[in-house]
Amino acid sequence: MKLTVLTAAVVLFAGFEGPGVARAAAQEQSAAEREAASERWRRWRNYNRYPGPIPTPEEWEPPAGPIRIALQAGHWRADEAPRELRRIRYNGTRWQETAEWEANLVIARLAGAELEALGYEVDILPAVVPPDYRAHLFISIHADGSDSPAASGYRVSAPRRDATGRAEDAARVLRETYGAATGLRNLPVATRRMQNYYAFNYRRYEHALHPMTIALIIETGFMTNAGDRRIILDAPERAARGIVEAVKAYPVTALPGR
Repeated sequence: MKLTVLTAAVVLFAGFEGPGVARAAAQEQSAAEREAASERWRRWRNYNRYPGPIPTPEEWEPPAGPIRIALQAGHWRADEAPRELRRIRYNGTRWQETAEWEANLVIARLAGAELEALGYEVDILPAVVPPDYRAHLFISIHADGSDSPAASGYRVSAPRRDATGRAEDAARVLRETYGAATGLRNLPVATRRMQNYYAFNYRRYEHALHPMTIALIIETGFMTNAGDRRIILDAPERAARGIVEAVKAYPVTALPGR
């Protein structure tokens, strides 16, 4: 009986690795997981789905046909996003019962109606753009939100990587016309998220703009600020007017004879 107990104890002790061994195994597993994550990031960073060389600004030509303006209502129908854009499905700000996409869509439709009346071809796009979408000018319309009700103002950004070489000029025009139409203050610093907006990223995503589409994104104001809401929710026609005036004033999209 004593021998049996002793044998069992030896077996148990032999199977007991101790805290040091377990800790070393956990560290080894953690290091392997970090390396795997790092390798995934390297592959993603170097991935380029765009087939062929990217055109240069010197090679830029406007699309054939009438001047086409794309107005994207940010976050509209984002729940339909494909797997590659799954992160956008459930974001966006809101004010009480009004979701951001609703405010964006109203402004987009008002601006679109004005532009069509002037003779432009207009596409009102949801959150997911068609693959390699091409237009003379694409403007993504959004609204900001903040934990501070004092945060106020609008901001406009061109893509960080702009193959057309023309987006920053368009952004300058939109900053001027939007401020004049709304009276809101311009926030001169665009966020990295704006500069790297997914619709601009044709290298990463199938559902992104053609690199020769001149593209902008505008945060029209803060839904969480009472003064900004008086424009973007209560008087969206003023926000729309600021966008329309930019399209009219920007040389690439100015209608001939106007």
